Amino acid sequence: MNALMDDAQPVYLYDGTLEGMLTAVFEAFARREAPLNVAQEHCLQQSLLCSYIPILTDAEKAERVQVGVINKLGERAYDNIKQVFLSDDGEKGGVIVRYLLYTMRKGRGSCAHLANPAVNAFEEVLRQVSKEAHYMLQFVRFAQLRNGVYFSRIEPKASVVPLIMGHFAARFNVQPFMIYDARHGLSGVFDTERWWLVDARDIQVPEQTMVEDAFQSLWQTFYDTIAIEERRNPTCQRNFMPKRFWGTMCEQIPPQLRNLRPKTATPTQAAKQLAARNQTPHVLSA
Repeated sequence: MNALMDDAQPVYLYDGTLEGMLTAVFEAFARREAPLNVAQEHCLQQSLLCSYIPILTDAEKAERVQVGVINKLGERAYDNIKQVFLSDDGEKGGVIVRYLLYTMRKGRGSCAHLANPAVNAFEEVLRQVSKEAHYMLQFVRFAQLRNGVYFSRIEPKASVVPLIMGHFAARFNVQPFMIYDARHGLSGVFDTERWWLVDARDIQVPEQTMVEDAFQSLWQTFYDTIAIEERRNPTCQRNFMPKRFWGTMCEQIPPQLRNLRPKTATPTQAAKQLAARNQTPHVLSA
């Protein structure tokens, strides 16, 4: 049994913060070992073939790794590490550690060594996070709430709110808005002067304004009017607009639900009323 434990691959356990991840990198260099992964304990399915080593977050060690990466590999490399850290990939911790174990020894030029498995794996996760952030720039939808704030609810496959807030703050800088990531419990808030991140879970969202309902109704009418039924191609539509984003798009409410609405209600209001009565599984997110 002791021999088995001696051959066990190390897995570092950390608290889920960027500082905790950088502390794990520091320990990997200090112990001269390449952990199989760096992960949070509740995210792991433990194995007898691994030894699990708790890593206590140390701000000083994390800062030393940050400074070392910037000095050795450059600011862009450190930004890429922060971006990969935002991934939902359960193996991202091991990917980051193995990438740094290789590039910190080889120098700045090694960041482009895609033939190396560690660099290739890192670049693949980086590409996935960048792609998800790009999707959010295309498909984020804002709705005006009665409190004057423009609100968007998203469920991305990576925690990309920190990557997209600067884009929207620069373009919508005359109106307060909030982007709520329901999957990761994180919100980006902008008050027309600056933006910041807030931990948020199960938030209560005020109702939309009547003006917002009217605009959504106009957009739905436009969407239906320009459509050519004979040229309808659902497969092509899904290729350009993945179906997982349709829940926040008012035009994706089925036309039959819009036709059932009372004359005093907009299509969006009618869809919400029907969903509340459990008459349809199609729910439009606020």
